[in-house]
Amino acid sequence: MTKHKSPAARPSLSQRRLLEELTALAAAHEPDLRITGRPRTDTDGLVTIPISVCTGGMPHAPGGLQLKESEDFLLTLPATPMMPPQVRTPHIRFAGTPHVLQGDRLCLYLDPAREWDPAAGIAPVINRLWQWLTDAAAGRFDPATALYHPVGGVLHHTPGTPTVVVREPVSHRSATAWLTQRTTDRFDLTSAPADSHSHRTPILPADALPLGAGSTFAELLTLTHSAAAHTPQPADAPSPALLTALAASALRNPEGTAQYFVLAVRHPATPAVSPFLLAGHLPPQAGDTLRRLARRAAPSRLGSLPEDLAHAPIAWCYLSDERAEVTTRRDTLRPVRAFQDCHIHIWGCGGIGSWAAEMVARAGASHLTLSDPGRVTGGLLVRQNYTEHHIGMTKATALASHLRAIRDDIRIDIATPPPD
Repeated sequence: MTKHKSPAARPSLSQRRLLEELTALAAAHEPDLRITGRPRTDTDGLVTIPISVCTGGMPHAPGGLQLKESEDFLLTLPATPMMPPQVRTPHIRFAGTPHVLQGDRLCLYLDPAREWDPAAGIAPVINRLWQWLTDAAAGRFDPATALYHPVGGVLHHTPGTPTVVVREPVSHRSATAWLTQRTTDRFDLTSAPADSHSHRTPILPADALPLGAGSTFAELLTLTHSAAAHTPQPADAPSPALLTALAASALRNPEGTAQYFVLAVRHPATPAVSPFLLAGHLPPQAGDTLRRLARRAAPSRLGSLPEDLAHAPIAWCYLSDERAEVTTRRDTLRPVRAFQDCHIHIWGCGGIGSWAAEMVARAGASHLTLSDPGRVTGGLLVRQNYTEHHIGMTKATALASHLRAIRDDIRIDIATPPPD
């Protein structure tokens, strides 16, 4: 019985058009642009073409990217024309350069939805590559403003994970924090436990991770160790400090619970400022394995990892970083800034007052006093700031409940009306 090979994927109409344009462009601009190999189509329908760009004449400035006389790239054409082509390097020499994603992918488009024109063809892509190289060599990229620069330039997020809210300062040193579950979709990171169910969570310092933080426990340990050593490390050389801290934390958490952690990643351009934060967790089975190992030996002497723990997936949480030192309120330059940290008294919580109170609370007032003895009835819901849940409550009490759901750090008093 003979084995039939599956037919090779064929480039789409839009990909063939771009390939034809690239061939003509390379012929017209030899030797500045050369196609150095045959296009290859993978099972996902992506077409990749090796190209070479002459970069020897590009001006170089101190601190800029050091380029060779010519640089090789892999140009990938998506199956759909609605997505721009991508450019990668066959090496990781550019890792750590601003606007290089995960060590080998050049960020040519900051906002593809606005910057990519599917009808424009391949020439604008090559022009963007040329401009990217020119700017990188001249040191024109600002690493302090490159999004996610400390962790490979990409957002680490696993669908289905809760959001971790951080409002307290976090320094770039080892520490213990606590995660408290507020809802099924939200955890708060605090320096002290909020209740008996708060989960002990280590804050682990890490140097910049230009290749990202990985997707398995072994990858994370190897990448953090490589960053600390400032040189690539073998896959079986995990970070002893990170492993020790995680094992010590796991020992103090209950069996059958996921092991959370927060990476405090030093920014390569501004190491003195607050670190970039990543929050993730190991599944409960991996947490239990880590606890079992730590009971047999001191966390600092764990040695190599068993296979199930090494290959344990890391679920990366979306992190809502609301620390004052790294975020700016959206209304900072707006007139409502005048209400920040003020004590405001609202007389009457009806059609105007109920909405005004919410606006003032959102504007940052630190203390509200509400005064209205009336009750919420169904007829008021057409224009006052209440819901079915509030019917039967006094307006001031109902509004206070609503505002506390918006701001849990605001002080709200209810003024008792004087007796008749």
